[in-house]
Amino acid sequence: MKPASLLPGSPARIPYWRLTLLILVVYLVYLPLSGYAMLYNDALNYWFISIFFHKDGHLSLLNFHDSFRGYLLPLLLLPMRIVQFYSGLPAILFARLFGAVLAAVGFGWLGPRLWQTVAQTGPLSWPRRAAFAALGFALWRDYFNFPLTDFPSLGALLLGLLLLHRRGLWWTVLAGACLAAACNIRPSYLIAVPFFVALALVLPGPARKWGRLARGLALVAGAALVLGPQLLINQRHFHQNTPLVLAQDENLETDNLYREKLKWGLLHQKYETRIGTDYPDRVMIFRDYAGEALVRQERIGWFDSYGSYLQLVLRHPAVFARMYAWRLFNGLDIQYPTPYIKQVYVPTWGLAWLNYTVWFGAALVLLRARLRHLTLPQGLVLAVLLVPCVPMLPMSMECRFLLPLHLLLYAVLCFGWPRAWHPARLPRRQLVAVGVSFVAFVALCFWASATAQATLELGPRTLW
Repeated sequence: MKPASLLPGSPARIPYWRLTLLILVVYLVYLPLSGYAMLYNDALNYWFISIFFHKDGHLSLLNFHDSFRGYLLPLLLLPMRIVQFYSGLPAILFARLFGAVLAAVGFGWLGPRLWQTVAQTGPLSWPRRAAFAALGFALWRDYFNFPLTDFPSLGALLLGLLLLHRRGLWWTVLAGACLAAACNIRPSYLIAVPFFVALALVLPGPARKWGRLARGLALVAGAALVLGPQLLINQRHFHQNTPLVLAQDENLETDNLYREKLKWGLLHQKYETRIGTDYPDRVMIFRDYAGEALVRQERIGWFDSYGSYLQLVLRHPAVFARMYAWRLFNGLDIQYPTPYIKQVYVPTWGLAWLNYTVWFGAALVLLRARLRHLTLPQGLVLAVLLVPCVPMLPMSMECRFLLPLHLLLYAVLCFGWPRAWHPARLPRRQLVAVGVSFVAFVALCFWASATAQATLELGPRTLW
């Protein structure tokens, strides 16, 4: 988020709610035409476990008994699950409705409004907001066919940040509930909690002697409203006194999902899922040859602690720096606008070119921005959004793991691009320099992407 001086706003001639409604209509029209007829894998599982709340003819939060996932997303899906059961309609119809609402609210209102609030600028013009929504549609559109955790959890976190900027303790209670919701739906956001709390304490609040204490207690109260049921569920079914998602499964080699993924993260630089027939396996694994060599050299099994992993990193800092750089690139390198790939061996250079263009444009804006002028609250907002991306780097990377960074880049480009940057107003020499830099940057990105795609385990692919 950048200072207001870098974000000239023009009157929003199309109100936020109208553009949000338009986006909703676009998704409701598009999603039935996207070529998906059913739910798959994790999406199907979330839909299935929403019925866990019903047992012996009674509905209760405490009936939920999945130790691997939080209760909140299945609870949100439960009303649609009930209607689907009695109507006999395909589950994906309800998932599309859920997704279309998420997309419309997120791209049409929540994202732009949070930028406007944090950057302290005037209302954003409708072309900027439409461009932001268009990028979201182009690069992520098919995700909204499926009830996955990525967009609901990030949406809850963004809403919490927005509510935190409003004065009044009740808004802070709701902000705490949103933060807890994000963590329950996707536990990787737990690492953002300290920065969220710090933001709550530095933002202007009640003008009372005990204002900060009251705000902190309000935040805790809001979080307790959401995490309390998870605590009771864990106590009742798993005999553990924690309000956090256990993330435990009998099929895991370790008792901790993240530690298990640390091992796979050494072997795989990227991971995707296909549902089509042009690839021999359901899982698309992109091998990391340096990681494989390290596993053989060190005879690495499953990590029994985070300390043992850290010791390995300290013994091989150059290897891990290179691995993390590739994970970051692969996490940003969108090749398909879907979590479930129907055709693996299809040209994806057009989508990749658009994505690299976004990176280049956002980088230009950031290079121009005087980030040293960021206020403390703005810096904390950035930390809340970006710090959860850091623990994803040691894992088998999926683009959705870096979703906050993706959307931040879109926002920087669409909302931060100066109006003065018009080709007709720039000197020719400057235009040539930018053009040459753009061509070199995109060429480098295509080379890096082609290098990564060539490591696909059961059949390397190209972008063309």
